[in-house]
Amino acid sequence: MQPKSQLKVVIVGGSISGLTLAHALDRANIDWVVLDGHPIALPIGASISIFQNGSMVLDPLGIYDDLRALVHPMRKNYIRLSNGKAWQTSEAGKELKNLFGYSSCQLPRQRIIQLLYDHIGDKSKVYAGKEHRVLRVDHSDDGVEVITENGTSFRGDVVVVADGIHSTVRSEMWRHAQAIDPKAMHTDTANKFVSDYSCLFGISEPIEGLPAGESNIIIGNTKASYLAFIGMGGEVYWLMYHKMSSKHQWPDSPRFSKEDAELLANTHLKDKITETVTFEDVWKKRKTSTLLPMDEGVLDTWHWGRFVTVGDSTHKMTVNLGQGGNCAIEGAASLANALNALITSCRGEKPTMADIDSVLRSYQSSQKPRIKSIAKAAWDLTRVQYFEHPKTWLFLASTFSFVDPIKQAGINMYLDTHTINYLPQCCVDLLIKG
Repeated sequence: MQPKSQLKVVIVGGSISGLTLAHALDRANIDWVVLDGHPIALPIGASISIFQNGSMVLDPLGIYDDLRALVHPMRKNYIRLSNGKAWQTSEAGKELKNLFGYSSCQLPRQRIIQLLYDHIGDKSKVYAGKEHRVLRVDHSDDGVEVITENGTSFRGDVVVVADGIHSTVRSEMWRHAQAIDPKAMHTDTANKFVSDYSCLFGISEPIEGLPAGESNIIIGNTKASYLAFIGMGGEVYWLMYHKMSSKHQWPDSPRFSKEDAELLANTHLKDKITETVTFEDVWKKRKTSTLLPMDEGVLDTWHWGRFVTVGDSTHKMTVNLGQGGNCAIEGAASLANALNALITSCRGEKPTMADIDSVLRSYQSSQKPRIKSIAKAAWDLTRVQYFEHPKTWLFLASTFSFVDPIKQAGINMYLDTHTINYLPQCCVDLLIKG
């Protein structure tokens, strides 16, 4: 292991991206601290897909084996019509496992965050709870100072914005930038995130007719579309999304109540998930459920000065492609690569402001085109599955007759995964060549 670097990173957000970054920085012997204004791994009821690109980052960090013990790999994938009948059956899960060395899987978001936290060696570097909510960030040529609710300040060279779409620290970045140039980041602050669709998601107890290791994508219902993944022990991770009556711009996205969720669900109880299972079956066995807008967008500017954004604070995409969390993991890897390159080039010297600006620019230029491409694919997929365009059926019939869309989409995305370039890749010999 190389000696401790002269770089200190303050990560704001005990999120998937924030904790993944902490692990990656540990491996580079870069000093870090994580701050979060909430307890780690709150049970918010959402599930997450971990696909091959996410696993390529988590495995070298020593997390994948324990993750695998928590999940049931996806083996069979169905694309179903609104009557529940299977239109296309695929074993893309098995085939992608053979190609890339990792299975795709689903689990509650809480569990993957808890797993990331449990694997941290020095938990004294993680400060979580209301008293550690960030109030302000002071920024200068000499460093950053992050001030929390209880008055404690944390000094560092870089502050990582990993606290989600409603980020306090991203607002601090904008504040500092606009104090120098009032027009700075105008496109990001004004209207970068929008929402056309809402998503009712939840986790349900096992349901007869939904075996573990299968996924169901239900298309052709012009009022709502569904995804249902069956994980460990038959637990059902499901999502129902529909187009809202109007488009909303963040931060004025709608806030939905429990009553709103129940009203929406009750209008779709007879919708088919399979030929024998209805949404009512899933809804009645729910353990958790939440209705949220699906924000979409990718920021134009990912960093300013010593600030840098990662994960949901940088990009939001619809759930259909299952890439939001995986892109957050990839983003953490890409940022870690940039910071590792920084300390390598500085050779034990403290990096200057110019050094930091240069590597953060390289992180943005490396990761942003890929994220924009994946976000656009998610945007397209949502509208295709919802049959938003009247000619969607003709497109699907002509395209899906020749390719397995799940397998092909996976190959296209995973070949270009941004992994941690200073750690050996555990399944590198299994990757597709050429």
